[in-house]
Amino acid sequence: MDNINNVLASNIQNFRKNKGLTQEELAKELGVTFQAVSKWENAKSAPDILFLPKMAEVFGCYIDELFSRDIQPELHFDLCTAFPWEDDDTIRGVVCLGRKILQISDEITDKFTFEIVGDAKNVQSECNITVSGFVSEGCNANGGVVIGGPLVGGCNSGGQVTVGGHFSGGCNCMGDITCGGSLFGDVNCNGTVTVDGDIEADKIKGNVVCNVLKCDRIEGDVTINGEK
Repeated sequence: MDNINNVLASNIQNFRKNKGLTQEELAKELGVTFQAVSKWENAKSAPDILFLPKMAEVFGCYIDELFSRDIQPELHFDLCTAFPWEDDDTIRGVVCLGRKILQISDEITDKFTFEIVGDAKNVQSECNITVSGFVSEGCNANGGVVIGGPLVGGCNSGGQVTVGGHFSGGCNCMGDITCGGSLFGDVNCNGTVTVDGDIEADKIKGNVVCNVLKCDRIEGDVTINGEK
């Protein structure tokens, strides 16, 4: 009996956590005290058989699963809440050492690339970013950025930035910028801005290589159609 109680206690706790319920919330669902749930999970007592159908309904399982030794609890990563950002629509890529989110200063994140196959909306990463498609609302990375298609919404990068299509919204980066289309927006770059198409901006900091340039202020060398 003790072994069965231990298995039941472990399964109640696992199913409860996988459902994102506190002991108090489970107790409310079952019409008991949270102390009763605590005793069940610590194998100090067992729930009355009359509670088992309701418990299985709450957990979304069969009654016999509550007594099974072979249950592999489903991991619900959406229950992780200790993140320093809002619960929004931004896709974020992080590198963790244990439970610590590493920053670019930890000198290991540059060995990782956060890769998205297809289009993305807003992307942020502590490491390098690669998106094979179109980014519609900006991109921020502590590492380098490679976008296969157009990029709208601007970009901040701790490395080089490569965009396969048009690039709008401006850019701040620590390396070179390469754009396969036209670039629209101000640029602050520690390297060279190479654009296959045209550039329209109010201010550019960095060397510029392009076909047509419309800019009020440039801090750097300019090469247009191969001529400085």
